Amino acid sequence: MNEFTTNNKTKRKKHPTKIIASFQLGYLIYFMINQAFTQQSQIYYVNFLNFDLGLFTILMAIYTLFNMVNDPLLGHFCDKSTKFVDKWGKRFPYILMGAIPYSFIIIFLFLSPSANAVGQFGVFIWLLLFLFLFDGLFSLFDVNRIALFPTKFRDDKERKKGGFYMAIFTTIGILLGVVVPVLIIEILGETPIGWFLQAAVIAIIAFFVTLLMIPGVREPPELRNKLVIKAEKQTEPFIDGLKLTLKDKNFIGYVGLQVMYSATMGIMIAGIPWFVKYILDQSKIAELILIGYILGVFVTAPIWYKLSFKIGIRNVLLISAIILASMGLPLLFIPSGTIGLIFAFIVIFIAGLVDGGVESMMDPIFASIIDKASLERRKRIEGTYRGISIFFIRLGIFIRTFMLWLITVLFGFDPKIDNPPESSLIGLRLYMSVIPMLLMFIGIVLFVLFYKITQKQLEQNIEKLEELNI
Repeated sequence: MNEFTTNNKTKRKKHPTKIIASFQLGYLIYFMINQAFTQQSQIYYVNFLNFDLGLFTILMAIYTLFNMVNDPLLGHFCDKSTKFVDKWGKRFPYILMGAIPYSFIIIFLFLSPSANAVGQFGVFIWLLLFLFLFDGLFSLFDVNRIALFPTKFRDDKERKKGGFYMAIFTTIGILLGVVVPVLIIEILGETPIGWFLQAAVIAIIAFFVTLLMIPGVREPPELRNKLVIKAEKQTEPFIDGLKLTLKDKNFIGYVGLQVMYSATMGIMIAGIPWFVKYILDQSKIAELILIGYILGVFVTAPIWYKLSFKIGIRNVLLISAIILASMGLPLLFIPSGTIGLIFAFIVIFIAGLVDGGVESMMDPIFASIIDKASLERRKRIEGTYRGISIFFIRLGIFIRTFMLWLITVLFGFDPKIDNPPESSLIGLRLYMSVIPMLLMFIGIVLFVLFYKITQKQLEQNIEKLEELNI
């Protein structure tokens, strides 16, 4: 390592752990709200409001198409924007403009009138409008926060520490997103006030966590000054930015795995209420078996973090993703009753043990892709990359919903029936086991084929960016 590189390392700004942790609280906000919505929305709309599952699937397809335009354009717009840079920062104002109202939109998603009152079309329009608003605010918040990560945290150790806190706060978010709705609905029942209150409590928690996130996502004066100087050089035609990301093989490998991982976790989360009710034959309180997953992540997140320094972030991600994919198959053979509940808890706990490795490496992997692209373009366009990656990741929502619709068609599974025939439950078992396993392995293959940045290259790219002051 040459003298210049060594000098740059000493000059590189270091951030205290509390700032890194504060920054990553954004994951707690998102995963808490996403968990609550994903796990409860299909039950709420299809069962409680009597909304047609086919229309729900079509709506999710439209929602995905909205993401196709919304996320990349927002990323491009925020990359170009210089309106607040000198006074507030390039990303910070947009993060707060998205995060604060995003915290409360979930309330309206659980305030929809029923299909019996306003018809199928009325529920369709209500959900569509608030989903558009829900996603638009999330994108404004998340595109800018994730885009800020590789710009603010330039040190590989800080990025890995950020990945560690991502795993921790993601898990806490999921825990709150599971426990709050389940307990409130268990106490108040599936009633309008029960559905409203569980969303309201989630919203209040999200708002206060947003306030705690502010120190982490605020851009310090030296970074703002740097961005003011570079602001005029950051413009990039949207189509050129889109072509750039789609030609980036490392990025394709990353989003390929992210899409399949998102679809896999979405299936498991959304399917838990029906899995508990129809396969395990338990009450709603049994949905708390997801706590097993949460405990698993807490146990191994520090281990995966330390292991990343020894074998690199790519290898950690691959090892944990392969084991995670394999955990779907045991759920195909799970029995009902108390024995099945215990068995499910063990499987989910093991999945949590390895999922900590997947979660904690995603941010460092994304940062490595941004670094390489920034060197090639001699400018940073994190927002465009993040916007397009969110679109692909959001495909997971449609894949999850489509797969559920597919098993209703192929196996006759009807989530509105209290005692569906055993033959139809085969489809539900496949939905919770074989389908997630296959999706994850497809994502792993794409990641192996396309993502080729080694740990050595990653570190060299960081140093070159410092040398070029990019």
